[in-house]
Amino acid sequence: MSRNEDWEKFEDYIAEKLKEIDPYCMPTPGSGNGNCKGDIKFSEPIPLHFECKQRTTKNITISMDVWDKLRGEIPLQVDKMPVYCLEQKDKRRFAVLDLTDFLEMYIEYHKLKNGE
Repeated sequence: MSRNEDWEKFEDYIAEKLKEIDPYCMPTPGSGNGNCKGDIKFSEPIPLHFECKQRTTKNITISMDVWDKLRGEIPLQVDKMPVYCLEQKDKRRFAVLDLTDFLEMYIEYHKLKNGE
């Protein structure tokens, strides 16, 4: 199967960026077919769980059904952060996070950056 569809290119873009932390990161084969959970596969445990959606409109909206499904794919005992990635027709890209997750992540980043 050729990876030249726009949605495949979007998943490829995300996987390529994340290879900095996991060189074997890749789009999940068969994601969306019901058997595989998440659109990005890691070779080691990474605390992120991705869902990628592409929109053909100028504006993007967040489907709460997709968000709830994304959160529901993460087992309760697994510490993973859901990340809802969106690309709109002009190729502008966004990542949606739960506000609490984002704040906790930024606070941790700030502490690490300042040697705390």
